[in-house]
Amino acid sequence: MRVKDPSKALPEKAKRSKRPTVPHEEDSSDDIAVGLTCQHVSHAISVNHVKRAIAENLWSVCSECLKERRFYDGQPVLPSDIWLCLKCGFQGCGKNSESQHSLKHFKNSRIEPHCIIINLSTWIIWCYECDEKLSTHCNKKVLAQIVDFLQKHASKTQTSAFSRIMKLCEEKCETDEIKKGGKGRSLSSVRGITNLGNTCFFNAVMQNLAQTYTLTDRMNEIKESSTKLKIFPSSDSQLDPLVVELSRPGPLTSALFLFLHSMKETEKGPLSPNVLFNQLCQKAPRFKDFQQQDSQELLHYLLDAVRTEETKRIQASILKAFNNPTTKTADDETRKKVKAYGKEGVKMNFIDRIFIGELTSTVMCEECANISTVKDPFIDISLPIIEERVRRRKLMMKLL
Repeated sequence: MRVKDPSKALPEKAKRSKRPTVPHEEDSSDDIAVGLTCQHVSHAISVNHVKRAIAENLWSVCSECLKERRFYDGQPVLPSDIWLCLKCGFQGCGKNSESQHSLKHFKNSRIEPHCIIINLSTWIIWCYECDEKLSTHCNKKVLAQIVDFLQKHASKTQTSAFSRIMKLCEEKCETDEIKKGGKGRSLSSVRGITNLGNTCFFNAVMQNLAQTYTLTDRMNEIKESSTKLKIFPSSDSQLDPLVVELSRPGPLTSALFLFLHSMKETEKGPLSPNVLFNQLCQKAPRFKDFQQQDSQELLHYLLDAVRTEETKRIQASILKAFNNPTTKTADDETRKKVKAYGKEGVKMNFIDRIFIGELTSTVMCEECANISTVKDPFIDISLPIIEERVRRRKLMMKLL
């Protein structure tokens, strides 16, 4: 039986739809998507089985690939194109992957139908039997209900699931370091990065970050869950320094660390940025279509998302140091301390320490000679091209 690639689904044909096309305006709030009404929905979906399965397994990870524990280019082979069976909750890699575990699961299921699957990144629903893409509007309510449940579950479990994957990869990285023996810093090797589509803009940014030594050093400092941070409040607060214990980094920060660590390895062949790119797309969905984008915008999105994760990480550690007070339980003295430590603590995230500069604008009044200074943080500054020099050079060329 020939099965079409779900990721390259064509628009549904009108003759396959059992519901008439309803004309609607683009801005109408009562829009109804027209699609295929699948006869397998009644028998190929089990909410209870899916809930039980996702509670017992890693989220958005092919269970069969994880069992094999195969590594490539320093990263675990965990395809990003993951499809979940809506009958039993099995999570398998898609048809574009090497192993195609989702398709094999469907073909090996003989007793009950396991033909309806959903992509955990794009939320496309596909029926292998109908060989078509399905819509939640054109089928039974159970389909819309289970999609809503999975989307809510995905937002809660991204961090914990990725932390467990990171631990698996760290064990392999530490083993490689022991084999190589301790060595001083040398020039970083330059490795190629696999193009995931038209993602050369992403690869260009990552090649630059991989050669930023201060960044890799900071990432090594924060990778462990027991990292401690000493916060020095301002002298006006008259408070003593506070030592807090940071929790494990967020999923995007962890993915960035793993990627930079893998870029330093001397293994041959290009490095796949799948894990990191997918984590970034969770924060910035605009990059999901794998189309050409502006590299400067991507850098801004990446640094801002990592900075947000690190800021929350530091804030949570400060609250934990004061036994997690709330607005009701905290007294005025505790609130002042938390605010003072928080103000200085968030500035200590590694993004601010490496990439954030400070632009100082000074204005002096000509009458009273009063000087006012304003300081603004920046990630980059756009500098104009001085046309005068260009013209002078052209003039000199003409004279010669």
